[in-house]
Formats: sequence, structure tokens, C-alpha cells
Amino acid sequence: MSRFFIFMVILVFVSISNSFAHESEATYKEIKQTFGFIPTMFKDYPKEGISGAWMDMKGVELNVNSAIPGKYKELISFAVAAQIPCRSCVYFHTEFAKLNKATAKEISEALAMAGGTRRWSAFLTGVQLDVGEFRSEIDKMLMFQNKHSNLQAMQVEPLTAEIAINTPADVYKDVKIQMGFVPNFITQYPQSSIVGAWREIQGIELNENSEIPGKYKHLIGVAVAAQIPCQYCVYYHTQSAIMQGATKEELQETSALAGSTRAWSTVINGLMIEEKKFRSEVDQIVKFFKSKKEVVLSR
Repeated sequence: MSRFFIFMVILVFVSISNSFAHESEATYKEIKQTFGFIPTMFKDYPKEGISGAWMDMKGVELNVNSAIPGKYKELISFAVAAQIPCRSCVYFHTEFAKLNKATAKEISEALAMAGGTRRWSAFLTGVQLDVGEFRSEIDKMLMFQNKHSNLQAMQVEPLTAEIAINTPADVYKDVKIQMGFVPNFITQYPQSSIVGAWREIQGIELNENSEIPGKYKHLIGVAVAAQIPCQYCVYYHTQSAIMQGATKEELQETSALAGSTRAWSTVINGLMIEEKKFRSEVDQIVKFFKSKKEVVLSR
């Protein structure tokens, strides 16, 4: 190997190293301008990757022009963090959701959606439903609901009266009214607890009077399901979100938020950042935003 070649290799490595150093310093400066200081999770992140990681965060989570409004981005990230579980990320996204005017009820509903998605993911995976059959039933169910909604909008038929749900038979009757038939995943659920499970679905997911609009509830479901991962729940919540007006861009942002929350949870826990210290830094960031009288995550 010639001396000239060795010299050129060294020169390339030095050039790359200097480039990373320049980029990282510019990134740290921008982070400080954004948060008022450089939080530990950024400070201790490898310098070679901090520029890309920061650009990624700015592209979705901190982007005021994103397809999903700031409040719902935080509720999506909060839901993902809650079931990883990551206490530090839960605190971060709870405080930022509040900063974006999320109410206690919205935060509670997001948590219930996360828990419900996790429950049904475990059940569907555990009973080993055929994926193709499940998707076919979801398509049939959503087609019926869409047709029923259109008929109601045109006032062709009256709204279905609510029925009391006290027995498994009541559940199956109501499910048939709501979905047009009784799917296999409903009949396989233990009869001893299907009443409670269905009542919970009615109270949270199917509740048209909930604080969180249906589209965003299903985007929460997509985010949680995507990183379990659960192909059943991803399909169900994706198709349901689309039926309620979710765009391709919103679905892409939802998946990116799920991935980002998971990635930063790994970093924060891997660095073993003390929870008390992390919370103190989050409080400092929130105080900084409030002092500027602006919320960077909202539109």
C-alpha cells in the first residue's frame, strides 16, 4: 500500500470527522435556541448522528406545518410511550400535550385507546386468527358502517336505538346492528367478559361524543399497533382512520411519531438518565416555551 494512498485515506477520515464536528456544533446551537438549553438526551447522543436525529424530530414532531395538529401528535406519542412503557417519555408527552391545550379527559381517552389496542392485539395474536379472514371481516364491517352512515346522513333510515348490554346475547345483537354481522374475533372472545369488553369499546372507541375525534383515536390505535407490532390492529385502525378522513400523510406522520417515541425511549433509558433529572429538564423546556408565549408544536 503506497504512502500516498494511506495519506488520502487519513485525509478523508479527517475531513468526515471535521464535517460531523461542524454539523453537530450547528445542531447544538439550534437545539439551545429551540429549548433554551441542551437537554441531556441530546448532549449525550453520538455527535455523528445528532444532526440527522434533530432534523428528523424537526420534520414531524416539531413541525408546525405537519398534517397532524400538535395536540394530537403529542397524544399519539403519549399513547405509544404509555405502553412501551417509558415513564420519562410519558412525562414528556403529557406535559407537551397540556402545553398544546390537551384536556385531562383527552389524555385519559388516549390512554384508554392505547390500552384497548394492546388488549385486543394480545387476544387476536393469542387465538391465532387467520390474517386474511380477519382483514376480510374488517373490510365487510367497515363497508357496512360506511353504507349505514351514508343512509343516516341522507335520513333514509332512523338512527338505531340503543339497547341494554347485559348478556353475551345482547352483545352479539348490538354488534350485528353496528357491523352488519358478528365477526369471528367477537365470538371467540370469552363470553364471561365479552359484555365488559364491548361496553368499553362503546364508551371509548365507538363513542361519537368523546373528546378526541374518531380519526385521531384510530391514529392513536395505528401508532400503538405499529410498534407492538400487531398486523391485525394496524390493518383495522388504518382502514378505520381512512374511513374517517385520515390522509396518507397523516398515516405516515403517525407511524413516524411511533418510531420516534420508541427510538428516544431507547436512548433515554439506555443512557440511564435519572427520572428526576429528566423531569426537571422537561419542566425547564415547558417554562421556556411559556416565557416565549408560544407553543412550537401547535398550529
